[in-house]
Amino acid sequence: MDAQPLRIVPRILLTTTLAGSIALVGCGQSAPTTAEGVSETTQQEVSPTHEVDYGSSSLYSKEDIDAAVDAVMAEFNTWKGCTMKRIAFTDDRSCSEALTYCNEMREKDAPEFDEAMLLTSDFHSPSEEESKGTAWEPDKDYTDHTWTLARTNGGEWQLLTWGYA
Repeated sequence: MDAQPLRIVPRILLTTTLAGSIALVGCGQSAPTTAEGVSETTQQEVSPTHEVDYGSSSLYSKEDIDAAVDAVMAEFNTWKGCTMKRIAFTDDRSCSEALTYCNEMREKDAPEFDEAMLLTSDFHSPSEEESKGTAWEPDKDYTDHTWTLARTNGGEWQLLTWGYA
């Protein structure tokens, strides 16, 4: 796989304000490296609506994770009254282990997936009024809600499952 690892100094805090985004650089330490000397990065961003925690990955770039988050948010935005607080990349190992599961779920004649990604999220459920007829307890914070995605040949991420295991 040819994904380029993120090469960003850790401890970058991106804060969104009404006036725009302001980047504050941390203590200036070098990014941690793998045994092969490839930089790995831990980074978080805060959007006007939710935080994205990119974790640490040598498999996926920030752009790969952003594309997966976009697929999650396309579904999540259909959930009336729910508010996303945080979406987080899990880890390379969990993603690699999920690939077999993802291929078991693909459509019969569809090409085999060659990449899988697991994200978790924290969100707030709708108010008592808005939650009627939904599976959510009203006005509650849900944590570690899992999202499973897969793709083939660097294509678009397909959201396959979500929920609690």
